[in-house]
Amino acid sequence: MGGQAGSDSTSGSTVRKTLEAVLLRSDDRTVIEECRRCGTTLESAATCPACGCDDIVEYRIQ
Repeated sequence: MGGQAGSDSTSGSTVRKTLEAVLLRSDDRTVIEECRRCGTTLESAATCPACGCDDIVEYRIQ
């Protein structure tokens, strides 16, 4: 498992950005949009640019 920690820097940086958005927010609400097929975090997209799927979910964190 130790070798997997740094194997995908793109997903690591995406997770880091998402956590920073939630933990360092100044308002009472955060909305995270994610592709249900591949898990890519999106920013106001109707279709996932990574896999082309249009099944997008919104997580509202208060």
